[in-house]
Amino acid sequence: MLERANLYLTDNEGTLLALVARAEPITAYQIAKVYEESPVSNFNTSKGKIYPLIRRLREAGLLRARTVRGDKRGTEQLETTKQGKKAIRRWVQDIRATHLLPEDPLRTKIQSFDLLTRDERLEWIADVKAELLKKLEEVDEYRAQVSVPYHDLVHENAVRTIRARMDWLDLVLRRVVKEND
Repeated sequence: MLERANLYLTDNEGTLLALVARAEPITAYQIAKVYEESPVSNFNTSKGKIYPLIRRLREAGLLRARTVRGDKRGTEQLETTKQGKKAIRRWVQDIRATHLLPEDPLRTKIQSFDLLTRDERLEWIADVKAELLKKLEEVDEYRAQVSVPYHDLVHENAVRTIRARMDWLDLVLRRVVKEND
């Protein structure tokens, strides 16, 4: 959570603030669309989470909003402040233990594999691999649509992550097959 004294940003706050800085001026609706359309977003930020996040960043003086003239809905365009840009730089430079080995729900689920039958394990592995192949296609299609800095490196990281997970699933598959021979 945002602490005003040292401008510590969570990854959700840093990601949103950096998005605003790159695309400003931008509306909350446009931010929601970016998150919705991104196959590489890990934050799954719904509209219900975006608005409170924007409010916190505004209250901390990291974002400012201007009402769009002539818009009867009261739409506001967001921009980062100087303090917001400083906070983004600190956030980008901050490396935390959670960044080095991110949470992985698949890795967590494997710890309970003994509760599944052999057939259920094999089906799970096949299902996950099929979903990863779909995600790989989605990431490749999205590459042509995105224009953020270093998008080629972001794409490469996503592709390598998916391929590494598929390689890991091959290890899991070999173990499951071997255990019942």
